[in-house]
Amino acid sequence: MFINKEQVKRQCRIELDDNNEDVLPENYIATAEQKTIAHLNRNLYKESVPETDPNCLVINAAIVQGMLLLVTGLYEHRGGISDMEQLYVFPFFKFLVNDYRLSGL
Repeated sequence: MFINKEQVKRQCRIELDDNNEDVLPENYIATAEQKTIAHLNRNLYKESVPETDPNCLVINAAIVQGMLLLVTGLYEHRGGISDMEQLYVFPFFKFLVNDYRLSGL
């Protein structure tokens, strides 16, 4: 995982010692990471990239922040997200990560 539960709890303003909601952050982390990788059209790695994956990328702060923004959107809109709310969450995510996106794959 590229982000951890503590980062998510801080981002979503969940008490760090509150373990009642630990399953939600884990699911949101997995979802945010999968959606980010799919949006970028490339695999992400923490430290180094293998020679066998020429289109991959070492994760950076902008991508991590984009993932955290997705997690926040998922957490705050657990019951669903309106079209109006999508106008605020997802463009900012794209602003953070689109520079690293591979197009045309």
